[in-house]
Amino acid sequence: MTTPPTVLVMDLGGVTCRWLPDRRLAALSALSGLPPATIDHQVFESGFDDAGERGRVALDEFTRTLASMLGLETGSPTDRALRHAWGQAFEPDPEVLRVIGEARARRALFTNNGPLLEAAMAASDDLAPVREAFDELVFSWHLGITKPEPEAFARAAERLGAAGGELVLVDDSEANVAAAAHAGWHAHRFTTVADLRTALADL
Repeated sequence: MTTPPTVLVMDLGGVTCRWLPDRRLAALSALSGLPPATIDHQVFESGFDDAGERGRVALDEFTRTLASMLGLETGSPTDRALRHAWGQAFEPDPEVLRVIGEARARRALFTNNGPLLEAAMAASDDLAPVREAFDELVFSWHLGITKPEPEAFARAAERLGAAGGELVLVDDSEANVAAAAHAGWHAHRFTTVADLRTALADL
């Protein structure tokens, strides 16, 4: 990077956190008694979660619909249980968080996730290190569009108040990295912590 960017933008699953979707399915299965494969089909393969990620379903509606899919009573206890279960897909990576903490740049999270994950992150002690590592959290549902759509990067840059050349995305998806670069961002594909530390040495 010849001109270091001023805003570090990190992906969540597979980068800042270990991505453990089976653990979330197991937690939802324990709540509902439904097989994980059934939940996977109803909630994820059906496009329901994708609608949440794209901002088409607000938190209350998303939670009520999810509870109904799982055969659960609606109400505060169920809401809390669903937030906890939803957050089980993410396990903070302490080594990555250490590298993020060493960066002098502004730090932002940019993730393809919906309102339930945002609520889970706000409520979870386990995810507190992630929440506290960033100056700003950008969820795709805020933007109404997901990575790697080009407009997602334009809207994220606007939300962060920065031009593309001021931003560097760290993501494990080749498609997201390519789209960010096409949008004028700096972009680095995450592979290892050591490689990340080298890539961000100037930040």
